[in-house]
Amino acid sequence: MTIYLKKGMLYVAYAFILIVALYALTYFIPNRPSPFLEHKPLENIIWRIAFWTHVGLGAVALALGPFQLSVKRRQRNLSLHRQLGKLYVVSILLASLGAFYASFFADTGLIASLGFGTLAVVWFYTTLRAYQTIRQKKVNEHRAWMYRSYAVTLAAVTLRIILPVELAILHLPFRVAYPIVAWLCWVPNLLIIEWWLSRRFITRPA
Repeated sequence: MTIYLKKGMLYVAYAFILIVALYALTYFIPNRPSPFLEHKPLENIIWRIAFWTHVGLGAVALALGPFQLSVKRRQRNLSLHRQLGKLYVVSILLASLGAFYASFFADTGLIASLGFGTLAVVWFYTTLRAYQTIRQKKVNEHRAWMYRSYAVTLAAVTLRIILPVELAILHLPFRVAYPIVAWLCWVPNLLIIEWWLSRRFITRPA
């Protein structure tokens, strides 16, 4: 019963991740009303390129993550795992650059900009390290960095969970809630994955 419960929870999590990834792509719908874009510099072509690069390729990386981290799928088709891994890495490296530029225009000011800007830097670094370690044939290190990379990628999901809680349940003003979520959407993700990795490598050494 516990196994089926775990599988069910995983399927629900995968479905929610896919929904978030597909929702991000709705920004590409022409003339779509969006409160988020109302105060953005849409006349700035560099911002538009950065934003849509971040949104589009970020959605690709978010959707690929569960498949790349699946041991069974990796064992079944290692060649496909490698090809999708390259797509994942390139998507994030480009998306994080776009996210870094877009962070300078974050709503509510400096604290939110620093939160999202730091997130972009960490996103780029963890993914680059994942690529570098597999190129060096350091498989265990590669897996650890991939888990970190995807933990940061999941900021897109945790942001959409935390922000409604702040606004609808805690009744925080947006000017207060947004700077908080700019940090809270990814820092706990990294702390949790570091704790999990420390336990995993202690109990299951290479």
